[in-house]
Amino acid sequence: MSGWLSTEKTKDINSISEPWLKGFFSDSHYDWDGKTWKRNFTELRARDLAIMALCDLTSKNILDVGCGDGTYAFVLSKLGAKVSGQDLGSKQIQTANERVYGKSNELKGKFICANADNLKFESNSFDAVFSADFFEHIDLNTKKQVISEIYRVLKPGGIVVIKTPNLNYLKLTIYLKRILAVIMFKSPRIYIAHTNNNPDNEHHGLTHYKEMSNLLENNFFHNPVFIHNLLIRKKLNRNISDLLFSLNIKSFSETLIISARKSIFVGVADDL
Repeated sequence: MSGWLSTEKTKDINSISEPWLKGFFSDSHYDWDGKTWKRNFTELRARDLAIMALCDLTSKNILDVGCGDGTYAFVLSKLGAKVSGQDLGSKQIQTANERVYGKSNELKGKFICANADNLKFESNSFDAVFSADFFEHIDLNTKKQVISEIYRVLKPGGIVVIKTPNLNYLKLTIYLKRILAVIMFKSPRIYIAHTNNNPDNEHHGLTHYKEMSNLLENNFFHNPVFIHNLLIRKKLNRNISDLLFSLNIKSFSETLIISARKSIFVGVADDL
C-alpha cells in the first residue's frame, strides 16, 4: 500500500459492494474504455475532510441536502448522527430509505423526494446540514433558495458544510492542460469534465469560494471557512505539494469544502 497514492483498478465493478462509497469511478473522463474503474483516493480524502468539518456527530440531528441514495447519510449514521435527507431522484430516495442507519434504524430520520429549494422539514430542527456533490448541479438562483432553506431548518448556531468541485482549480488545470496540448501539437479543445458536452453538462452550476461565501453571508451565516486540502499526485513532488498547500491559495485546492454557522442572535430573534 502507498497510502493516498495507492492505485486500485477493476474491470468487474459488479463484484464490488458499494463501489461509489468506496470511491470507484471510471478510469478516465476523456477516453474511458467503458470497462476499467479506478479507486479515487483523492476523492475519499475530500469526503473525509468535509465530514470532519461537522465536528462531533454523536447524537446530532443532521440533514443531508441532495442526499442521493443515502451513502453520505449512511456514513454519518456510522459516526453516531441521526440522519435525514432530501433529493429529487425518486429511485435514489427509495434506495436511501432501504438502507439501515444505526443498529436497527434507530438513527434514521426522514428521507423525502422533493426539490432542495423547498425543504420538507420544520424550522430550527437540525444541529447540522451537510451537502456534498450537489451544488454543482444547480444554478445561482437555485443556490440562493437552497441556502435560504438550509438557514431556516438549522438551529441557531448550527453548522452547514458544503462540498463541491472548486471551479477556480478546474479553470487553472484546464488552462495548463491546453498550454501543454499546444506544446505537444495536440488539440487545445479540452474542457472541464461534465461541461461543454464532455461528456455531458451536468455540472452547469460549478462554483467557487467567493460566490458561496457571499451566498452564506447574505443569509446570516458567520465567517464561511474554506477548508484547504493537500494536492497529492504521483507525478507531483511532495515538496511542491507542501509548498502549494502552505501558500493557502484557494485555487490550489481541488475540492471546495466550506463550513459556516447560522447566527445565534438573528436566528433566535426571528422566532420572537
